[in-house]
Amino acid sequence: MNWRALLPSITIFLLSAVGVTGCVWPEPGPGDPVPAIEASASWSASADTVTITVQVSDLDPTTVRLFPRGLQGEGLEIDKVPPFSFTLEASAFAPGAHKMWIIADDGSTYVGDEAVVNISGCNGYHYLCNRGYDEVRYVTTHNAMSSAADGWTGPNQNLDVPAQLAAGVRALMLDTYRAGSVSFVGTIQVPDADPDSAYLCHSLCSIGKQDLAQGLTEIREFLDQNPGAVITLIIESYLSHALTAEAFAAAGLTPYAYQHPGGTWPTLGEMIDANRRLVVLQDRTVDPAYPWLMYVWEHAFETHFSNSQPSDFSCTDNRGSPGAALFILNHFLTDLFGSPELSEQVNYNPLLLERILECEVFQGAMANFVTVDFVDIGDTLSTVESLNEAGGF
Repeated sequence: MNWRALLPSITIFLLSAVGVTGCVWPEPGPGDPVPAIEASASWSASADTVTITVQVSDLDPTTVRLFPRGLQGEGLEIDKVPPFSFTLEASAFAPGAHKMWIIADDGSTYVGDEAVVNISGCNGYHYLCNRGYDEVRYVTTHNAMSSAADGWTGPNQNLDVPAQLAAGVRALMLDTYRAGSVSFVGTIQVPDADPDSAYLCHSLCSIGKQDLAQGLTEIREFLDQNPGAVITLIIESYLSHALTAEAFAAAGLTPYAYQHPGGTWPTLGEMIDANRRLVVLQDRTVDPAYPWLMYVWEHAFETHFSNSQPSDFSCTDNRGSPGAALFILNHFLTDLFGSPELSEQVNYNPLLLERILECEVFQGAMANFVTVDFVDIGDTLSTVESLNEAGGF
């Protein structure tokens, strides 16, 4: 049936009113109540569905129609039984914001309105929703907090953390320090601060630092604004568990933290539906008081990270035990510091892609965390995307 036949002459009026909210026909008389529509949307990542619930005020509708792609697009969903709701296949829509029109009527009065429905995808892609956390590759930034954008000396990244996340990075390597601790050169890390305050630093806080709670707040804000994002933190920690947990709580990040009970990792969709979208791995053994601060070498293993030229790269394992669920592929060069020039040598294909594939075959495991300096240089983001789209290893 042609859906336009369902709406007689109102169709022309509403087509001309796309983008204008609260369309009512015929127009109410003076003092008459004005019908209105309110729509809310809920997304299930694991079920791959978006449910749109419609409430109508000052009208007792007998029919509600949903046009998922706008009045001039394809598709029509009809519900004649209250409460009115529509369940759509999420993967039928590209991740992003979609304008949908809703029209309700009681046979004589019609009210139409536009609803904007955000469909996220899992880390930006529908095909990742039903893959286990350990069955996905994540672009990972080495010393993510050490950025030229924030004025650090000898930075490992050009972009700051919010820009890295916006670009598609989904795992961050961070170093955390206590302000009152003594550095390797014999100086107090942050001499003018409360000794028990926590900072993001790289070896020496004098060459760059950020309050830890402030840095974690940036991550929490990204998770708030991106409900389909799953993020991993891999922390080199020089803090007590209590100081780390205190900073997470101050940033409002703790509610997002996932605690793995062992066995099979959940899918990204399950983590998103549970809103436990942050995995925190650190190089300190677990304190039972903070089980979500998970010991990285219980769950992961890595390749060597001390390489000064491409010929130094190896697929042999360093810390952790091969056979662990998660594989960290360190793919960066260091000459005292990292540098854009060094990243230019290794962040491009074919070297990058060939090394990922070589090491996956060598270890018999997916390279979950492809870790680079200067992520904005080279092919890391596009390469990991194409490998994820292809599936296994």
